[in-house]
This record gives sequence, structure tokens and C-alpha cells, in this order.
Amino acid sequence: MNFYKRLVAVLAVGALSIGAFAFGASAYGTDNNTPYSFTVPANQEIGYGSAEYRGNSGIEVPWKIEFTFSAEGKGTSTYYYLSGPWWSHQSNSYMIKQGEKAKYYHAYDTAKNMDVALAAYNNNKNDKVYMVAGYWDEETAKHTFSDYN
Repeated sequence: MNFYKRLVAVLAVGALSIGAFAFGASAYGTDNNTPYSFTVPANQEIGYGSAEYRGNSGIEVPWKIEFTFSAEGKGTSTYYYLSGPWWSHQSNSYMIKQGEKAKYYHAYDTAKNMDVALAAYNNNKNDKVYMVAGYWDEETAKHTFSDYN
């Protein structure tokens, strides 16, 4: 009888360990607020934030952007998108207004199992260089998509 109790205990601990590893290995299912700040160059050149790993999530799992600060000014707009290897687009570009609530967008189906970075460029073609900051998440819990609104 003692053998069976130990066997059940070992199997239970093993199952919990595997479940914890599987949940912890993916950012899907959570809604992180990873801070970002970087410079947006002049003349609609592209600025990049740090990269985060996007797991095996498909297009049903959005990425998030919350644009909280712009040195260009309160209420100004900047285009954001997900960038992948070799500066490839891994989502459409979206014009986001500083100070609006978080937005959730589709990533391309190719944005799987890779590091993606937040990329941004000015919505105006001018010689201004400015800092942007806020929060983003490369792979969130499921949300209503903002690109449908």
C-alpha cells in the first residue's frame, strides 16, 4: 500500500511540473505590460524597441500597444507595427494616438516562434526626432481586435 501512495505522489508532482512548464513557456494566456521607450527618427524612418519572443500563437492571438508618452506632444499620432527578422513586417502598421487606451491587433501568420520587436515611424514626413514610450505585449490573452473597429 505504501508503494502505491508514493507512486501516486510522484505522478501527481510530475503532472503538476509538466503543466507549470507548459504554461510558463508561453506568454499566450497572459496580458503583459512590457514597458518600451525608444526614439522615432526623422523623415518617417523606423525606430525599434527591444524584441520579445512570440510563441506558436496564430492570428487569433493579438499583440498589444498602449502609447502613453510622446515627446512630439500630447495627443499626437505615431504608426506602430511588429517587426521580425531582417526588419520584416510581422503585422500591418497602425496609427496610434498618444493617450488612448490599449489597442489589440492581428499579427501575420508568419509571426510564430520568433523574436518580434515593436517598430514605429512618424505619421508626418518631417525632420523631427522624438521619444515614444508606453507598454506593449507581443502575445496577449485573447481580446477583441482593435483593427476591426
